Amino acid sequence: MWFAIYLTGFVGSLVLALYFSIMARQRGIHPLVSRMTLGKMNMAIGVLFTLMALNQFTFEDLTGVRIGVALVLLLVGLVNLIFGTRNYIQYRRGWIMELKKNG
Repeated sequence: MWFAIYLTGFVGSLVLALYFSIMARQRGIHPLVSRMTLGKMNMAIGVLFTLMALNQFTFEDLTGVRIGVALVLLLVGLVNLIFGTRNYIQYRRGWIMELKKNG
């Protein structure tokens, strides 16, 4: 059961991160929309790293190196998730204000 949830989350977040990365770098889109999309990409990468870290803790043979790698991945994943969410909300607010201002 855990493997199915992990694999689905891993593949889903990897696909979303690639999709948002490509979409944010399109020509002709508004800079605020691009930054919002990059925020979504950071959230997807944060979920990906967090899932990778949690997977390290499921192994029976927990060594110091495995725990260290898992903690680093967990830290990087949570930081990406938090800052990606913050950036998405910030730029979305700016995009909504600009839309109200223009029309």
